[in-house]
Amino acid sequence: MGGNMKPLLEFQMNASFNVLKSTIDGVTDHEWTSRPYPKANVVGFTLWHCLRTIDWAINCVGAGADEMAEQPQWRDVKPDATFFGAGLSADKADWVAHTIGRRRAGEYLDALRAESLGWLRALPPNDLNRVVDLKALRGGKPEHLEPAVWAEIADLNGIPLWQFLARPCVMHIRVHYGEVTAQLEALRAAATPS
Repeated sequence: MGGNMKPLLEFQMNASFNVLKSTIDGVTDHEWTSRPYPKANVVGFTLWHCLRTIDWAINCVGAGADEMAEQPQWRDVKPDATFFGAGLSADKADWVAHTIGRRRAGEYLDALRAESLGWLRALPPNDLNRVVDLKALRGGKPEHLEPAVWAEIADLNGIPLWQFLARPCVMHIRVHYGEVTAQLEALRAAATPS
């Protein structure tokens, strides 16, 4: 089944990058660090989390390699103890958005898109049937097995790679895209005089 999924996965992952790029390019610096309502994450954190999730899913889990954010030129987009955003406290999430600006996130997105889609295109189709073991290899980094993080990803363990990629890199991104779109509408409505 995985081989038949490859063109669809590529199409959907590219679409994930497209919606993230248009959103990041369309927010202001003020909106990036704004909270639309109490207990919501700030907009920039959610968008950063989407990019970090794709990096983790593609590079760490899919390719069994280091995340792009672990390379020296991208190390600043992965502050210590932030992982890919799962299980972070509200204070730490706010700090991430204030530390990593939208312009840097946009640069990360462009590089991550090229690397991620390049990896997927080169992947032998049958590899998409491989069962994901999040506790092995790069996916099993100790920080990813912390209880707060593991609680967010445990249900992704033991599924075929094609399904794994479709969940964090496609469906998860669409959920957050809808969330951020609604949050931006609320922020912009509140800022518009009656």
